[in-house]
Amino acid sequence: MSILVFAQFSDCHLYADKEAIHYGHNVYQNLLAVLKDIETNDDIQFAVFTGDLSQDHSDESYVNFVAAIDESEISKPVYWLPGNHDSVEQMTKLLNHRNIYADKSLEFEELECLFLSSKSETPAGRVSAEELTRIENADTQKSTLIFMHHHPRPVGYFIDRHGLQEADSFWHVVNQKSNILAIACGHVHRAMSIEKDTLNKAPLYTCPATSIQFDPEFDGVKALPSGPAYRQFSFENKQLKTRVKQLPLAPLSVG
Repeated sequence: MSILVFAQFSDCHLYADKEAIHYGHNVYQNLLAVLKDIETNDDIQFAVFTGDLSQDHSDESYVNFVAAIDESEISKPVYWLPGNHDSVEQMTKLLNHRNIYADKSLEFEELECLFLSSKSETPAGRVSAEELTRIENADTQKSTLIFMHHHPRPVGYFIDRHGLQEADSFWHVVNQKSNILAIACGHVHRAMSIEKDTLNKAPLYTCPATSIQFDPEFDGVKALPSGPAYRQFSFENKQLKTRVKQLPLAPLSVG
C-alpha cells in the first residue's frame, strides 16, 4: 500500500462578518491561510475538519466556510464532523460544495477513518450508543483512526470542564479493539500528544486551532500570540506518524 498523507484542521469559530476579530485574531483569514497551506502541500490527499465551525451560530458563518474553500482554491476533499458550537442541521444544509463531504467514515486498503459525533446539548461532549456501536463494528482487518471533536482524556486546563462526558464508556469500547491506532480530536485549541497507557489503550492527538491557541495557564479563554496551525498525518505499513504545521501570526489590517 502506498503512503497516505492527510490533514486535520479544527475550531475556526467563524462569524457572519468575515472581518470579525476573535480574541485579537481575524479567524476568517486564519482559516484561509490554513486551507491555502494544505492545498500547496502536494503530499496531502484529503483533510478532516473536526468541528466548531461557527462562533455566532449564524447561517452566514457556515456560508463563509464554503467561501473560504472557494477563495483558497483547495481542490482536495474536506470531510467534516460537528463541534459543540455547531448545528448539524446548518452544516448539512449549508456546507454545499463539490469538495466538502459529510461522510461518516473513509476506507482505504489498510486504514479506516471514523468520523464520530461527540456533540451533546451542552458544551461538553457525549458519544452516543449508536456511535459506540460504530467503533465496535469497525473492520478488525484494518487499522482504525478515530476523529472526533471533544477530548476523551484530560489535558490539564480549563477546557477539561467541557471534555467528553462518560469517557469510561468510550474507552471501554476502544480498549476492546486492538486495531485502533489513535484518537484525533479538536476542541482544546492546542497541539498535544498523549501516549496510550493501561487505562487508555490508544494515543490521543489534539489539533491546534485555525482560530486561536488557548493559553493553558489561564482559567478561561485567552489567546496565545501565535498563528493558526493544523495537524498532518501519514500512514504507511500500519504505522501512523504525525506532526504539526504552525503558520505565522498574521498582522491585523488597520483601517
